[in-house]
Amino acid sequence: MTHAADAPILDVADVTAGYGGRAAIRGISIQVYRGEAVGIMGHNGAGKTTLLNSVFGAIRPKSGTVMFRQEMLSPDRRANIRKGLALVPADSFVFASLRVRDNLEIARRNASSASVADEAESTSRELFPVVFERLNQLAGSLSGGERRMLSIAMALMWQPSMLLLDEPTVGLAPAVAERVFDALKVLMQTRGLSILCVEQSVHYLLRIAERVYIIRNGDLVGEETAAALLARDEYWDLF
Repeated sequence: MTHAADAPILDVADVTAGYGGRAAIRGISIQVYRGEAVGIMGHNGAGKTTLLNSVFGAIRPKSGTVMFRQEMLSPDRRANIRKGLALVPADSFVFASLRVRDNLEIARRNASSASVADEAESTSRELFPVVFERLNQLAGSLSGGERRMLSIAMALMWQPSMLLLDEPTVGLAPAVAERVFDALKVLMQTRGLSILCVEQSVHYLLRIAERVYIIRNGDLVGEETAAALLARDEYWDLF
């Protein structure tokens, strides 16, 4: 896909960010376009989650800019959600002590309107029917794959134009991981959803991603197309 004439939906320019006095990422620049899925790969501790948190507004960059839909993003996460950005973190992504029904209701309250929430719920029912068969169960009693599906269903309540995903396949059986990524592909095709996904498994990531950025020790060290990655025999040198 060519994007020469388009403005990116997400434009991260020269971002340095971290915790306390330590920079976890340095001078990172990436772009994502409407309807595109882009992957972030790297070893554990490379700075991938820090990058997602910087985009979402969970941490404030020390320098650089994050533009979303050609507007500067703020450190106010609720404001960024209203602009169309949603994050599904790697852990703590559902309220385990509440029923599935209550988790969805909490997410519904942040929707821009009842009609938006209704449409999102209808979409989620089609994509993740198993979640809606367990509305009265505690979210903590669901399997890992069901919790991941619930977390995505909750994020869809906000009708995001871009979804940030942190390690969506962690702890999932291969068949469940494939179902999650197939659902994401449907959302891209039917709703023009853009996705920025941190994922260690190249196999799953390339089910949706057109391009992949590689981060090593906090630095951006490369960008590969999906076609180039598929042509490789191994990936160890990327980490």
